[in-house]
Amino acid sequence: MAFIDFIVKSGLGKNSNLDKAYNKLINNVLVRMDEATEERWETYNLIIKEFFEIDNGRYFEEIKYRFTDEENPNQVILDIVSRYHQDELNFLLTFLIKRVEEYSDEDFFNKFL
Repeated sequence: MAFIDFIVKSGLGKNSNLDKAYNKLINNVLVRMDEATEERWETYNLIIKEFFEIDNGRYFEEIKYRFTDEENPNQVILDIVSRYHQDELNFLLTFLIKRVEEYSDEDFFNKFL
């Protein structure tokens, strides 16, 4: 399993209850993931890190809330990306967003198998 460096705290000081819930979620995901799931979470991690740098963590709290509420990570990421103008996204983010769109399409088609 590759090391995935998820940002857990959005600010300085103690972990909030949200930080703790998010940390628990990430730990649970990391423990039980297979190779395909690992690839997805590595992609989500890279996107979250890029967004954190672009917007100084503005959307990170929302991501944590929505992930811990068990929303589909693909939809969370795509929803947040839709708030950006395409010219604000760097090449890496554009590439990674395409991967998340593919994951979303794959999940949709797998519902019918």
